Amino acid sequence: MNSKRRLQACLQSLEKNKEQAAAARMKTNAVVLAGPGSGKTKTLTTAMARTLIEDVEEPRGVACITYNNECAYELEDRLNALGIERDDRTFIGTLHSFALTQIILPYGRCVLPDWVNGLSVATEEERAEAIAIAHANTIGGNDDPKKRWEFASDKRKRIIDREAPDWRGRNPELADFIEAYEAELRSRKKIDFDDMPLLAYDMVAHHAWIRDSIRAKYPVLFIDEYQDLGRALHLLVLKLCFESGIRLFAVGDADQSIYGFNGAEPSLLDELSMRADVSTIQLKFNYRCGTRIIRASMAALGEERDYKGPDGAHQGLISFHPIKGGRAAQATFVLNTLVSQLQDAGYSLNEIGVLYRWAKHGKDLVELAEAKGIPFVRADNQALIKRNSPVARFVERCARWAIGGWRLADPKFAHLLREATSLVFGTTAKEQERKQLESELVKFLKPVDPQSPVHDWLRQFRDEVVAPWSARARTIGENWTDLDEMIERTTPNGKGSALGMGVFCGDTSGSGALNLSTFHSAKGREFRAVILLEMNDDVIPNHKSRSNKMRRFKAICLNLSTASLPLRSPPDAQKHHVAGAARPTRRRLSDRLSSRERRTARRRDRSALSRRDR
Repeated sequence: MNSKRRLQACLQSLEKNKEQAAAARMKTNAVVLAGPGSGKTKTLTTAMARTLIEDVEEPRGVACITYNNECAYELEDRLNALGIERDDRTFIGTLHSFALTQIILPYGRCVLPDWVNGLSVATEEERAEAIAIAHANTIGGNDDPKKRWEFASDKRKRIIDREAPDWRGRNPELADFIEAYEAELRSRKKIDFDDMPLLAYDMVAHHAWIRDSIRAKYPVLFIDEYQDLGRALHLLVLKLCFESGIRLFAVGDADQSIYGFNGAEPSLLDELSMRADVSTIQLKFNYRCGTRIIRASMAALGEERDYKGPDGAHQGLISFHPIKGGRAAQATFVLNTLVSQLQDAGYSLNEIGVLYRWAKHGKDLVELAEAKGIPFVRADNQALIKRNSPVARFVERCARWAIGGWRLADPKFAHLLREATSLVFGTTAKEQERKQLESELVKFLKPVDPQSPVHDWLRQFRDEVVAPWSARARTIGENWTDLDEMIERTTPNGKGSALGMGVFCGDTSGSGALNLSTFHSAKGREFRAVILLEMNDDVIPNHKSRSNKMRRFKAICLNLSTASLPLRSPPDAQKHHVAGAARPTRRRLSDRLSSRERRTARRRDRSALSRRDR
């Protein structure tokens, strides 16, 4: 089946949802407001595929900007399923990657007065040194440079146009601090990640020919998770799309914005959707969650959004479990009771997500899982594999190919080669260089036993492949030392000690590994069953929280396929709550709960929903 036939089949499948079908066929500027479980990714990838096949003639293509690399990988896999391989016509990546590879590197030497050859990305240590020097040269005194930089960094992300009155009109000492910091980095031939969208905007804003060049290559721009991408992207969109004529297709949901600490401004999505020259489409169905959970998420949000489940949707199950004791007691109950009950009811480990607010809340879970021999995958700042690291993800995919993925072409070797080429040479690889990478990858990648130690394989991969690649790399944004950290964490005393190749890849004889994740890292993922920890002491905000961000936080947690309402702590400080939820199976999980537990869960569910109605 070729790509056109696959596309038509996919478009036909959307006809039952008129909003999805209309969005996928849009040929003008469009904003798709897509709530949890609404089929956002399917709509986006179908629209991209249709645009590439029907609207844009070769060699022109489309660009898609995503919030993180994890989203980019998923979009690429979805396009592959539609028969569209990523090539020179398609860019799929983060805002930083788009700014660097599509704007700064191609055009920077022509327009930036302080451009230097051999530019690279500053390490954390180099950034800290530059901050200290800039602080001493501008502000001085006994203030902590790091704490003062927090205010400067916020100003840097918030005021993109430095010709605006507020740049020096308010807190001019912070403007001096920022400019001195950037000058110090340039003297070292360095930029940082926040530089990338700032430099890109400055170039696009002041040079119409750069905007024309980008439009010639990418006449259509797709953006995923618009609410999380911040002011720099918004201003880029205004320049590229509404001044230069690039067609826009943006997807987002202001209710799911929880990255304010990183510069996200959900109001920018609202502003975009209200423009007269933009068609706005609201996706109304939630295909992921049961109807009970949809109602509960609206109660948590504190506002009605008119989301509904499709006809015949399951109800979903929400249960609450008060636990006497601290985090260790919760971890014991989760692993010994809840996870065991879910497995007995037919759930695989990889279908279960255990979520917590911060990484420290997962410490007891990790220690107990290791002691019990339960395979798990962490998605927090202590994770073995950094989900947002292209280097770490590439290594993981190579390992997956080696333990058996080569049989089913999952992942395809051609995709691994393209990733390697992008990591080492970006978009500038010559044919001979690409062939050399191919030869080196073929030589190393051999089938291995899933039970073999991953530590030895990682060391060999670094020494024989990655080290030579990093020495001749022409890219400037890749952190090759992420592999060193993975190796260190899989030593006999490391966090992944005795880890086998199969578990490292999340493949353990079909059952997978238990998912342990912070709420932030779980955003956008989907689980069949979700267990929420620390439902007390306002770790998860209670129903009286007046913060819009906190309400969004709760609603997102409630929409990760299945979820539960946060409860207030009882007066007993030693009593904590664990909440869990699951999609029904042929053997209902509630059959394994006591009648008292079921009555308590139903009563609290009704009480929480009635608060919304009031």
